[in-house]
Amino acid sequence: MDEFEYLEDLNDEKTRSFIEKENRKTEEKLGKRAKELYPRLLEIYNEPYILGMFAYDENEPVILLYGEKNQVLLGNKVIYISPKDYVASSVWKVYNSKEIGVSVEKKGSDKITTFLISPDGKTTELGEMVESPFYFKRELCYIKSYRYSPPPDGGEYPADRVFCGNEIVYGKDLKPGEFVSIRTFGDFITLIRSKGWRYSELYAGEGFDSLKKIDEGEVIDVIDYIQGNLIYQKNDSVHLDKKKIIKSDYPILGVSSLKETLAVEVIKDYRTPLLFYSINGDKVGEEIHDNIQFMDSEGHSLFMVETSFNYKFKVSRRVKEKSETIMQYGNYDVKVTDIYVKGDVLLHGFLLSKSNNPKGVIVYGYGGFRISLLPSFPMFTRILLDEGYSVLITNLRGGYENGEEWHKAGMLLNKKNVFKDFSEFLRLVKSLGGKTIAMGGSNGGLLVGATENEYPELIDCAVIGHPVLDMLRYDKLYVGKYWVEEYGDPNDPKYRDYLLSYSPYHNLKKELPKTFVYTGINDDRVHPAHALKYAAKSEKLGNDVMLFVNDSGHAIADPESEAREYSYVIAFIEECK
Repeated sequence: MDEFEYLEDLNDEKTRSFIEKENRKTEEKLGKRAKELYPRLLEIYNEPYILGMFAYDENEPVILLYGEKNQVLLGNKVIYISPKDYVASSVWKVYNSKEIGVSVEKKGSDKITTFLISPDGKTTELGEMVESPFYFKRELCYIKSYRYSPPPDGGEYPADRVFCGNEIVYGKDLKPGEFVSIRTFGDFITLIRSKGWRYSELYAGEGFDSLKKIDEGEVIDVIDYIQGNLIYQKNDSVHLDKKKIIKSDYPILGVSSLKETLAVEVIKDYRTPLLFYSINGDKVGEEIHDNIQFMDSEGHSLFMVETSFNYKFKVSRRVKEKSETIMQYGNYDVKVTDIYVKGDVLLHGFLLSKSNNPKGVIVYGYGGFRISLLPSFPMFTRILLDEGYSVLITNLRGGYENGEEWHKAGMLLNKKNVFKDFSEFLRLVKSLGGKTIAMGGSNGGLLVGATENEYPELIDCAVIGHPVLDMLRYDKLYVGKYWVEEYGDPNDPKYRDYLLSYSPYHNLKKELPKTFVYTGINDDRVHPAHALKYAAKSEKLGNDVMLFVNDSGHAIADPESEAREYSYVIAFIEECK
């Protein structure tokens, strides 16, 4: 029996009382310094930041800017401004239309509401949890996600359904945790049915009732449909219909079609160069880039949004080997050093520093869901870097920095490899006499929690944000069923014992390092109960643990919520002795 299971009910008066008590304690210890830090952090989070981009036509991109001016731009023209208390979180290319899709959410909640924006500025609401609007045979269609209740056809959830008009046209046989993506080319439709983050089935046809399976395997994405030929990516290769025309030696992050050529973004030496190929698969060029975050093409124009550790973003348009910068923002002078560590495998990290004798090293990791930690402009860590701390960003198994095999080596029954990798970086910092602050959020919170239990001697202080910590009940909390393909099903004996063996919540022990746990009461992706239960149990064991429950969600919150959250994080790190 789990004595803290009541904390899963956020409406329980005992849960509310627990949150209020813990926030008061944290406020007493960190509140004064947090208030001092807040104005500078608010300034940082009010700076523009690009959350999405696609090519509207050959001359202009659509750009979603986050920050004080949370708005959508068509070229230089503002076409949408988020209403008060809401944040625009996604922009959608509406296929077979000149309309633009915009999704908004309240304080970072995953419960999005999507709108259609016409070229003349008219706004039409499509509804809650609607994604990827498109037109097919002149009828408006979209994908609707059922994460919190069953779909109208009575199927299990969470799952997707495809609507055209008011009718469900696809998805009745989708299983919980499966999701779809769609792209149309006139009256030709392609649909990718994904199971977790790595296995997909590609279908195509002239209608939903005539879809035929084209291919299946790992990491499939549709690129283009030219003169009856379908071009698609499958793992680290590109196919023209079923013929493999490109086999990359590096992990592919994305491909854009420029009609006569293909632009292929890969990960090479932990950066993202562009490789250019003819439609026949012959390599014709290469460009160096630090980190391309978004890339999309229309006709012969290739639009890119890129970032690095030294500038926040640059938007550019490339036409026939000539590039022009459309927009650029933010410069930061920080020393970046590539670090290599030999563990079970050769590991890489980025060490960011402005001091030769740092007060401490924030060792940051994630290690899961094929997410790569690549060069990215420092946000709240700018304050810590300016104060004399260093930041070590770690590339661990479970990510995608070295391809799908690297991901597989850190998922399911290989998950402990990720904690071992993280410990190697902590051990390196310790061996050099440094103070280690282990930090991670979401799946990275699981990483820090598990590593702290297994290697407490390597950590001086730990920061665990919006975490997944109860590995035996994660699938029962909010949208946890989506993660079964990554972690393994706790109801399956094949995985249950393994999950139990590293579950941070179940393996809590006494005398752990000083720990700061934070979550958001509006987080409807990772249930706040993970953090609440962990803090309550750790506190009962006598550990020095602090909990902060913000009014934020899991993903993009408003600048005020983010600044408030990280003011307490930094205040805690400064207190780490």
